Amino acid sequence: MSNKQKSLEMIENFGTHYNYDTNYMKKMLEVAPGAYETFENFLPMASYSKDTPKNVLHVTKIAAMQFEDCAACLQLAVDIAIEAGVDKEIIKDVLFNKAQGLSDELKYVYDFTLAVAQNIPIDDEMYAKINRTYSESIIIELSLVIASTKVFPAIKRTLNEVKSCSVIEVKI
Repeated sequence: MSNKQKSLEMIENFGTHYNYDTNYMKKMLEVAPGAYETFENFLPMASYSKDTPKNVLHVTKIAAMQFEDCAACLQLAVDIAIEAGVDKEIIKDVLFNKAQGLSDELKYVYDFTLAVAQNIPIDDEMYAKINRTYSESIIIELSLVIASTKVFPAIKRTLNEVKSCSVIEVKI
């Protein structure tokens, strides 16, 4: 089996499993296989987590993706969080209540994530609290999560795949 065929199978399986529109990936694979290979090599960055507690990881992913305003990608982040066993009440609170009902720890993660994603100046107190609460390895993992959420909507918008980025009602 060729690498292209293997990649296509991976794309189709992913799309089917998550009910996610993967046309932009298929387009990349067909038109620019080298660019797709680079993209495929990036994918582990978007899901990398060794030390981060699952609730912290998924609050970060969902909050960052919600800021990026890509509903299909946001739904994907929600589906992955549910599959990982994140409590649906946590997910709902992030999506619909600006994290007001979360524990202090998760609310702080939410606020920190939005500050980073929105490029808002982060004061020394916020950094100090994050550094007291989490190890450097966890903070690095969070940085990868936040940064990676920008990639998918940017690629889809650039390729005029915005129909899959249109506003939808996120389901939990």
